[in-house]
Amino acid sequence: MPDYNDILYAAETHAVDEIKAYFNKGGSPNEVHDGMPVFTMMVEMYARGPRFKDCVQAFIDAGLDYEYKALLAVFAHDEEMLKQALTIDPSAVNKTYSLYNNTYTPLTGGTLMHFCAEYNSLACAKILLQHGADVNAKAAYDDHGFGGHTPIFHTVNQNGNSSVDMLHFLLQNGTDLFYTVKGLIWGRGYEWETFIPSVNPISYAMMGALPQFHRKEQTIMEVVSLLIKHAWD
Repeated sequence: MPDYNDILYAAETHAVDEIKAYFNKGGSPNEVHDGMPVFTMMVEMYARGPRFKDCVQAFIDAGLDYEYKALLAVFAHDEEMLKQALTIDPSAVNKTYSLYNNTYTPLTGGTLMHFCAEYNSLACAKILLQHGADVNAKAAYDDHGFGGHTPIFHTVNQNGNSSVDMLHFLLQNGTDLFYTVKGLIWGRGYEWETFIPSVNPISYAMMGALPQFHRKEQTIMEVVSLLIKHAWD
């Protein structure tokens, strides 16, 4: 068996070839270490960007056993897989998932559209919209009443602004920029966990200026300006 640290580093950096090499050496996409599936580990890591979908595809090609095909399609940005999954189970368009402790904005009780927003899965979002998905669907609330955020929240202060395509898509398709949540816990369970009270997508975008977010000030300014212009035009 290859060294598990190899897949940890490869997943953290979205090193697709190294992920493939790990599996070629005998590693399994279905491994579980310390109670956590290796695929879950990759999904929950902090890196975002265009290579994520290629990492997911490497897991699929290596024989990933994954129950939720529509969600897997979103991760892989695979339109055809998503269409097939929705043909088999049309109700999946509104299904919610509480599988992952997301590094940033909570995905607990999120719909497929929330996951599209988090991982910038634009092509799949378009398919979901055609099948009646709600761009203003609410994620789950926790025991304190925090949460209930809509997909746009995942895009406004994303790492590296890597969900910018989904940001524009949601703006173009009726997302509510004035919807306010009681509060959100950003990075729940991680060392950067932060409670953010009473925010809408615009004020939540501004939270990207907090030092623990590690976002670029210029990017935050541009996103906030875009949201304000869209909200009042």
